[in-house]
Amino acid sequence: MKIHIISSKSFYDRFPSKKLSLEKLGHEVTLPHTADTPDIELEAWNNGIEAHARLVRECFEDSEEKIANADAVYLLNLEKHGIAGYVGGATLIELYIAYRAGKKIFLENDAPAGSMYDEIMGFMPTIIHGNLMEIK
Repeated sequence: MKIHIISSKSFYDRFPSKKLSLEKLGHEVTLPHTADTPDIELEAWNNGIEAHARLVRECFEDSEEKIANADAVYLLNLEKHGIAGYVGGATLIELYIAYRAGKKIFLENDAPAGSMYDEIMGFMPTIIHGNLMEIK
């Protein structure tokens, strides 16, 4: 299966091990546009609002392309700022892109309680609770 991993930038350091584990299970894995350059957003902000807006567009365009070419999206939603299963705004948009494209959606952990819970669960994700064997 072709899988595109998404998450908050805070979890990008976990991508190499997740990618390797998924590949060992026979999956083909893609990562976000900025996975290898997590500080690029700060650099873009330092270059002004137009540079940051351009980066955001590039990231979403890259995500749309990778999601279109994938069979599924795997959301690595871990704890952040005391919120279990954290999902940020950009990641919510990526989930929507995957949902609209008819892709399978897998969440590492339960959707976070709060204002976006209903929207996330409306995308009908499969919650794997860390068991990568559930991705099929």
